Amino acid sequence: MSLRGYVAAIGHIRYLAPKAMKGFFTMADAPATEARLTGTVPLYKSVEALNRSKHKNYGVKNIAEPFSFLKGGHFVPALVGEFSMASGSYPIIFLGDKKLPVLVMGLREGANVFVTDGQFDNDHYVPAYVRRYPFVSAANQDAQPSTVCLDVDAPFIVSEKPDVPFFDEAGEPTEYTNKAVEFVSAFERDAQFTEAFVGRLIAMDLFDKKSVRVADPKDPEKFITVAEYWGVSEEKFAKLPDAKVAELHKSGDLFAISAHLMSLQRWERILRRASQAQPAPAAKA
Repeated sequence: MSLRGYVAAIGHIRYLAPKAMKGFFTMADAPATEARLTGTVPLYKSVEALNRSKHKNYGVKNIAEPFSFLKGGHFVPALVGEFSMASGSYPIIFLGDKKLPVLVMGLREGANVFVTDGQFDNDHYVPAYVRRYPFVSAANQDAQPSTVCLDVDAPFIVSEKPDVPFFDEAGEPTEYTNKAVEFVSAFERDAQFTEAFVGRLIAMDLFDKKSVRVADPKDPEKFITVAEYWGVSEEKFAKLPDAKVAELHKSGDLFAISAHLMSLQRWERILRRASQAQPAPAAKA
């Protein structure tokens, strides 16, 4: 098994409006015409711009397995502001050329070790990326404000008779929708802070390639690499001049770096849970 994947962005997609459309789109006024949505975001399958006409009867339905959408995701993008809370539950690592931070929730695609029968392990922190689902922000062309979208294929989204509607009878967003939009907006701001944080670490050349290796059960003398990722080099970090460390402390980056380094101890939890989740070998006849 190996941890593989690349996150294109911390939860953003591109929203390409028709050239004939002009002006600014609010959350509920996105064009009902088939504008193009490009880009992929982990967990999301069928993203549409939220529209008061097209989605007037849509909403959320209470279901028995509310976290079933997450069972196949072995990592989710992370925000720097949640590093301290998340570090007690998951390894915080960096992936891809852009060194984008993610929370590790399993060793392989399709196996989230914190979701069982559609339920999330309540003993662990629920990432902001998961709490934002099924909503997401989409960047518009020409510096226009972002558009709020949703994954219409989310298991708890229904097109009629929802338990919690997105819009009221007058076509206005409900309290639920307004709070969701506020959360999406806050997430987008925090994503920008996170990208800036990573940029500062790259500028200081603090990243090194890291890996997680375990003994081969078939040959204890050999080791198998189960994860490869970018992480802050403790050696490089220790060599930073005092003035730079003081600068990191003042900016809050020092706290985030420390949380990342401490979180790497959580690999033991991931390995243990992944091992326990392996199906037992079939009995020989």
